Amino acid sequence: MFYQISIYSGLLFILLGFNTGILSGFFGVGGCFILTPLLNILGLPMANAVGTGLFFAVIVSSLGGVKHYFAGNTLIKVSIIMGLLSFIGIQISQPLVLYLDTLQLAGFYIRLLYIILLLTLGLLTLKKKTVILSNDTRFCHNSFKLFRKMKDLPPRILIEPDALPISIWPMVLIALVVGCLQGFLGVGGGFILVPVLILFLNMQCHHAVGTSLVTIVISSIFAAFLYFQAGKVLLPVSLLLGLGSLAGVSFGVSATYNITGDKLKKLYSVFLLLTSVGIALKSLNYNLYSMGYMLILSFGIGVLIIFRFYFQNNRSTVSRKN
Repeated sequence: MFYQISIYSGLLFILLGFNTGILSGFFGVGGCFILTPLLNILGLPMANAVGTGLFFAVIVSSLGGVKHYFAGNTLIKVSIIMGLLSFIGIQISQPLVLYLDTLQLAGFYIRLLYIILLLTLGLLTLKKKTVILSNDTRFCHNSFKLFRKMKDLPPRILIEPDALPISIWPMVLIALVVGCLQGFLGVGGGFILVPVLILFLNMQCHHAVGTSLVTIVISSIFAAFLYFQAGKVLLPVSLLLGLGSLAGVSFGVSATYNITGDKLKKLYSVFLLLTSVGIALKSLNYNLYSMGYMLILSFGIGVLIIFRFYFQNNRSTVSRKN
């Protein structure tokens, strides 16, 4: 599906793509958890915002995934397993979005689920605490009992060099759930995957970021293809967003070198919580306030990343060379 855009809206989409690329490279997400609702707030029907966001996720996640892979932040076995398994969940949820769209209910239910997930993940990640267990591994206090029971079931694989092997079954369950949410929400799934990988697989923050992006590349290609077949992808918008993200991702990935895992986790948690407020404003029909809030929030965090972490990282590099 093609979408007529003006010069000014085209520039806006490029700028949005650039900023979303920064967020994607920095937080290890496709960026669609803020882009998809924002496209809807800017006037796109929700089903089109979902499909367009997924197509964009393929572009931006590929860029960020490659950079994180060469930076050594990707646990490739986990990415491949979870990416392929997520196809099942996507195949289940995508037809539901199209059905709700015919009833003109897609916007309401998708925004509601966004709010619930952003609040839940933001609070869980912000409050995450770990303890040393008898086997000298760490496991989150907030982990569900189901994951505790599954984590030692065979077969088990080694996902991090200095950790003990873990069961494949938690990854299977996470991939299925994330796939369903990905196909329903029009996201790459990174905003869900990053905290989940930290919370339930006890992954280091920087590894969670890189592994999440490569997983998104695999799963988003399949999800975007399904929405493209249904005519819900606005190609010009996706391409302009992708064009802007080309430079943005590089800034975001470089900025991660100058922030500790704990600070990255806290900043990401706060960002999730603040994003839920903007989506809630849209659901309450405060459209103008929602648009202004989301634009200020997304660009504000992007500016913070550039000036607080990216430029500081460059200055530190120059100082070491001198």
